Amino acid sequence: MRAGLSAASKKNQQDEFFDNLKGWMRAQDVARKFGISIQTIYSWKAKGKLRNVPDDLFVKFNRHLYIRTDVLRRWISQQNPGAFSDPGST
Repeated sequence: MRAGLSAASKKNQQDEFFDNLKGWMRAQDVARKFGISIQTIYSWKAKGKLRNVPDDLFVKFNRHLYIRTDVLRRWISQQNPGAFSDPGST
C-alpha cells in the first residue's frame, strides 16, 4: 500500500508544475496546457465575478489575452487544495 504524500511533497509537485511556466501565457497556450477549451478561458474572463475568478488574472496586450501564471497558480491552489496530491493517498 502506498503511503500518502506529506504536505511538503505536495507543495513540491505543485512548484515543479508551475516553475516551468512563463510569467504570462497566451490564453490558447493555457487552454492547451490544462486540457480545456479556449471558450472556457474566455468564459472566465466574461463571467469572472460569478465564478470567483481573480480580477488580476488577465492582461490584454496588443489585442491578445494573456494569463498571469502566478495568479493562476494561486487561484488553482485555492480552488483545489488537493489538485497536486498523489491519487493513491488517502
